[in-house]
Amino acid sequence: MAECSYGDSNDRPSLLEEDLSCPVCRDIFREPVLLSCSHSFCRGCLEHSWEQKRIHECPVCRKKCDGEQPIPNRALKNTCESYQKEKGWRVPTASEALCGLHRRELVLFCMKDEEPVCVDCVTLHRGHELYPLEQGVPFCKGELDEKIEILEQKVEYLKRLKQKYNDITGYIQNQAQQAEKQIKMEFERLHKVLQEEEASRIAALREEEELKKKLMRDRVNSLTRDLHALSENIQSVKREMGAETLPFLQNFQALKRRAQWIKEDPPRVSGMLIDVAKHLGSLGFQVWEKVKSHITYRSVVMDPNTASPWLSLSADMSSVCASQERQPLPDNAERFDPCVFVLGSTRLTAGRHRWDISVGDNPKWIVGVCKESVARKRKFTVTTGGGVWTIGLSKGVYNALTTPRTPLALDRRLETVRVKVNVEKGEVSFWDPSDMKHICTFTDTFDQPVYPIFGPGLHNTPMAILPGKLTVSQA
Repeated sequence: MAECSYGDSNDRPSLLEEDLSCPVCRDIFREPVLLSCSHSFCRGCLEHSWEQKRIHECPVCRKKCDGEQPIPNRALKNTCESYQKEKGWRVPTASEALCGLHRRELVLFCMKDEEPVCVDCVTLHRGHELYPLEQGVPFCKGELDEKIEILEQKVEYLKRLKQKYNDITGYIQNQAQQAEKQIKMEFERLHKVLQEEEASRIAALREEEELKKKLMRDRVNSLTRDLHALSENIQSVKREMGAETLPFLQNFQALKRRAQWIKEDPPRVSGMLIDVAKHLGSLGFQVWEKVKSHITYRSVVMDPNTASPWLSLSADMSSVCASQERQPLPDNAERFDPCVFVLGSTRLTAGRHRWDISVGDNPKWIVGVCKESVARKRKFTVTTGGGVWTIGLSKGVYNALTTPRTPLALDRRLETVRVKVNVEKGEVSFWDPSDMKHICTFTDTFDQPVYPIFGPGLHNTPMAILPGKLTVSQA
C-alpha cells in the first residue's frame, strides 16, 4: 500500500504541492472548503480553528465569517486526489484518517492523550501507554459509559424536578382557589356586619324622624285648635259689636273679657330637628368602632408555606397542631422537613414586636424567634448558637434553649407565653402575661432578619397566637 512520503527531510515540497496544502495543517487538502474571501482550508482544520477561537474568521486574512457557511471546493478536492494518485500516495477515503503530521495510518492509541497516533508518533509520546486501536476502544467506551451514567442520573433528576414543579403548579392553583374562597367568605361576613350596622343606623334615623315629625304634628294640631278657637271668638265678638247701642254698652265688660287670649303661647323648644351630626359625624369612624368588635387582629400569623407536612394549620393561620398523617405538601425551599416547625409570616428587620402564644396543656413545645437562614431540610440543634432564641417545655421541665440548656425556675404552669423582640437592641424576652412576670431574656446581635418560630410537637393540643387589642390614639 502506497503511503504519503515527501522523501528526505531536506527535500522541500514542490510549488504545486504547496498550492495544494492547507494553510493550517500544511498538509494536502482533505475535504477542502472555500470561504467568501477566496481562501480554502480543510473542513476539519477550519472547524477546529473556529472552535478554539470561538469566533468565525478566516485563519489567513482574519475576515469575519459570522453566519457564513463554507462551500465545498470540489475542484480543489479533485485536483488534490489526482496529485496524490500521480505521486503514488494513498488517497484516504472519507471514512479513513491518516496522521496529520506523518501521513501514516493511525494504528496505536495513546492512553494519556486519549488520541490515535501512527508509528512515527511514538517518539512524541515517550512514557505514554500506547496500545493497539482495538484495546483503546473499551477504555474510551468505559469512560463514556461513566459519563453517560452521570448524564442519565441527571436526566432522572431533571424529570423528578419537572414533576415536582408540575405538582407545585397544581398546588399554587389550589392555594389561589382556597385563598379566594376565604377572602370572599370574610368579605361576605364583613358585608353582613356592615349591612346590619347600616340597617341599624337607618332604623335609628327613621325612628328619630318619626318622633320629631309626631312632635311637630302634635304642635300643629294644638295650634290648629287654638286658631279655630280664636277665629270663633273673633267672629262672636264681632257679631256682638253689631248690637244696638245700649245692649252693646251693657255687654261691653263681658265682650272685653272674651276678647282676651289668656292661654300662653307655645314655648320655643330646642332639638326639634333631626340630629344630623349624630348620624353622620365621623360616620366611618363610628362604624369602624362598632365593626372592630367583629374583627380579630394578630400582629403575627403563621406562614403555611413553612409548615412541616406533619403539622396542620387553622384556616386563619393563627393556630397549629399535629396532623394525623403526613400531608401531601410541596417540598418548597421554605418548608421545614423533617423538623416539626412553622415560622411566622412577619419578617422582623427593625423596631419592637410582641405576640402572645397559648400553649395550653401541651406537654412539649418550643416558642421564640430564629434567623432567616435556619436549616429547613435537615435536623438541627435548637440553640442560640445556631441562631434560634427560644424557650420550651419538655419532660415537665421549662428550659431556655441554650448550650447547654438553662432550666427556668417557674412557680406556676405556663398556659400563655408573651414574646417581645427589640431588633435594634438584639433582645428576645419571654413573659407570663397572666401576671406580667419576666421569664428570661436573650441578648445577641441580629446580623440578618429573624422570624417567629413555633414548635407545637406532635400533639393534638393546638398552639395558638392570641388576638391583640385594637386601640385608637387621638391627636
